[in-house]
Amino acid sequence: MDERQNQILFALREITEEVSAQSSLEKAVEVLVSRIRKAIGSDCCSLYICDNLREKYRLVATDGLSKNAVGKVTLNFKEGLVGVVGSSRKLLDLADAPSHPNFKYMPDIGEDAYHSFLGVPVMNQGQLLGVLVIQSKEQRQFGFAEESFMVTLSAQIGSIIARSKSEKRESNVTRYRGTSGTGDLAVAHAFVWRPDISFDEVKILHTEEPVLQQELFQQAIFQLQIEMDRAALNMRESDHGNAAFGYISSYGKLLDDENFMSEVDEQICSQGLHATSAVKQVIEGRMNAAKLHGDDDLCADLKDFGQVLISRLIHASRGFDLNDKVILVTESLPAVLVAEMPREKIAGFVVSGSLISSHAAILARDLNIPAVMGVNLDLNSVDGHMMIVDGKRSEVLIDPPQSVVDEFLELQNQTQEQSNMFEAERKIDAETLDGKRITVQLNAGLNSSDDADISEETDGIGLYRSEIAFMLTKTFPPEDLQYAWYCALLEKFKNDPVCIRTLDIGSDKCLPYLPINEINPALGWRGIRISLDEPHILHTQLRALVRAQAKYKNLEIMIPMVSSLDEVEKVKNEFAAVCAEVQSELKVEFTPPRFGMMIEVPSVVYMLDEYAPLVDFFSIGSNDLIQYLLAVDRSNPKVGRFYDFFHPSVVRCLKYLVDKSRDLDKPLSICGELAGMPLGAMMLLSLGYDRLSMNYSEIAKVKFIIRRVSAKELASLCDKAIKMSHADEIHALYENYAKEHGLGEIIALDKAKDEALSAEYSNN
Repeated sequence: MDERQNQILFALREITEEVSAQSSLEKAVEVLVSRIRKAIGSDCCSLYICDNLREKYRLVATDGLSKNAVGKVTLNFKEGLVGVVGSSRKLLDLADAPSHPNFKYMPDIGEDAYHSFLGVPVMNQGQLLGVLVIQSKEQRQFGFAEESFMVTLSAQIGSIIARSKSEKRESNVTRYRGTSGTGDLAVAHAFVWRPDISFDEVKILHTEEPVLQQELFQQAIFQLQIEMDRAALNMRESDHGNAAFGYISSYGKLLDDENFMSEVDEQICSQGLHATSAVKQVIEGRMNAAKLHGDDDLCADLKDFGQVLISRLIHASRGFDLNDKVILVTESLPAVLVAEMPREKIAGFVVSGSLISSHAAILARDLNIPAVMGVNLDLNSVDGHMMIVDGKRSEVLIDPPQSVVDEFLELQNQTQEQSNMFEAERKIDAETLDGKRITVQLNAGLNSSDDADISEETDGIGLYRSEIAFMLTKTFPPEDLQYAWYCALLEKFKNDPVCIRTLDIGSDKCLPYLPINEINPALGWRGIRISLDEPHILHTQLRALVRAQAKYKNLEIMIPMVSSLDEVEKVKNEFAAVCAEVQSELKVEFTPPRFGMMIEVPSVVYMLDEYAPLVDFFSIGSNDLIQYLLAVDRSNPKVGRFYDFFHPSVVRCLKYLVDKSRDLDKPLSICGELAGMPLGAMMLLSLGYDRLSMNYSEIAKVKFIIRRVSAKELASLCDKAIKMSHADEIHALYENYAKEHGLGEIIALDKAKDEALSAEYSNN
């Protein structure tokens, strides 16, 4: 080892120790650039850090350039030599930097004096954080020793930057993780709602006037019946849908339960209790019984009902007096609260109690409100505080820095502006610039977004998640109830096809009356496996579906999580038997529903020849198919970054499936997150897909994009995409096409939103 290498190695140890000892990131980077410049003998050392929201590199420290430029000078991600280093994620060593075609001249910061350039990417766990640069006035090539020195220090500063971001988040922000979440993002001040006297605070008191207490109880029941009837009617007539209606209607069962009323009367008369005390005693008794049966949902519903009734008895309940939008924070989510809350004033909500009905999560999704459930926080400490609710990550942030709030509010404003633009064209057909008609359908779980004119906005329902309705019942729903559900849906979309997926429970979707506890639920007892193991469930659902088809004739049925041929054969045999059975009972000829299967398990992909004779169509469940292809649990933050829609194997698999289906003359649709993504939809069109199904919130945006692209031009991109070996190359291929067609701002906003969420407060 020569003397120069010894000097650099010694300097490396010193700089590492000195930088690590600094108390702040700002001080650490100042020390870093100063010590690197001296150690190498260069004339300048600078550090640029990624600003992912604005897609720029920002100068954060320098020793050699103008100090006034720190924090102000920026470069676009693909601009200048810094952009070359960042895009390639490789070091760049130039003796004559100005002669490089990407060189950007910036005389205002004193860069005109430098010729030599050595830049290295600053990385941490695969994520690009910035670029570290040294420059010299003389034209000279930096050697191997300098390059190794810079690479080592870039790794060191990458670790410090990542750790600093995490520590900054923890020191400036109180962050809570819930047990579940739904929706997107909400930013507003917290508004804590709770009754003046909570259920748990009610004391057991005795009375000398039991008759009076009985009358008060009867009046409260009557008042609550009227309120619930009115609320249920309002929910039916509004766009809140069946989840809210079903949630509120569940109170009706308790209000009409004569045994409940008799038990309360008995407690008042025989024990001499106040009405509030009697209600608490009876409710607690029923809650204990529910706990013994493991029915957590019933237990939560009982407590909510008891709370509402007690509030009526003491004529005390905090109402809503709101000037601005708020994050509603409450211990539970009583149905009456949902009925009363001013929807236009609720940006999101947080439920803190440990005893939460699964109905609450369904309701949040149905109302399209960002929400996090099961958050362990002190209600006394958050009222009026600024709060960010992230339904995707099931996280709540309290008192984030104003810079973070401003950033998210800006993203929300931009999102709203784009949404207005999309909404203006929502009812226009999805047809490409060169005249190719694309079928855009709805993914639905309840009639949550089924406005009166939604059938004019979509080409029917491509995926109806029947299990969501099952989650609103206390037991497996009988045939007639299911028949009523399906008829209501088919009536609303009577001019369009409606594809209903048979019960798909297991993994993250469980029924309170069929608990499933598994070590690895994603690979466990789920989907069609459960329906075949519980034949009465399958038989009942198929009968209800076929009866609905006999009346409306626009139904399609598909089965989920198929992994073997015999599963389809068994269901098809049962399906045929049910069709014959119903036809015999009704004594009316009708066309059976079209019968299809979902492609979600990789074992199906290479057996389509054998499946094709058994089905009328295929439908790809992209979320699970990609998860299984890449062996990635995307809910796991440690490996979520490996879940990539543009992974070459995913693209090639999707291309194979569309080509194979066409050869077999079987229609193929795709549902899941990929179809609702702007770049995802463009990629699917390029591969040959012409039937996309997505969540309601994505329909207007995807249709807007489809009308601004050319099917033929996209098809030419397919030839390039399937030959590429890296996901970022494929992603860039479609992103560049989008920018060339005036869609760059849409893509950039989606990207900035996701990166801002990750960068500011999720663990990398």
